[in-house]
Amino acid sequence: MSTSCQPISSVLIPMQQRPLLIPSACIAGIQDYSRPEANYPETEWLLGDLDWRRTIIPVVSFERLNQGRFAEFSATNRIVIMHRTSNNASLPFYAMVVQGVPQPVTLVREEVRNSAEEKGPMEKYRIIMRDVPASIPDLSLVEQKLTSSSDLAGGSYQ
Repeated sequence: MSTSCQPISSVLIPMQQRPLLIPSACIAGIQDYSRPEANYPETEWLLGDLDWRRTIIPVVSFERLNQGRFAEFSATNRIVIMHRTSNNASLPFYAMVVQGVPQPVTLVREEVRNSAEEKGPMEKYRIIMRDVPASIPDLSLVEQKLTSSSDLAGGSYQ
């Protein structure tokens, strides 16, 4: 069997502009929205910290990182807790505010094609998946941005 036919377990995450498509293994948890403690007023995309399972983790707005609009908070907001994808032990988890309930999807490569739209600075690809536009975020770049932020310098999230 060809590797291109192997199904990929993913999650479609609703966002303000377009949903994100990420591997399901990247998600550590999903919870109802609770306002993070605002500790970083100088960084627009870093919304604050969240106490998740006795671990303090940063909460980001992917839309703001990607130079897009960030919706006002609503009853449909959720927080997705992300596993790190890098080897940076000082950032075991981080969180993103999302606009609804993430949906599991199982894909095969043939169901995904590139989009002609220009991608944002935090996106690896813009795609069309089963006729639905989506973005594949560059999670390594998001994590790099988090760990290099002057607001987080010297901080540890373990």
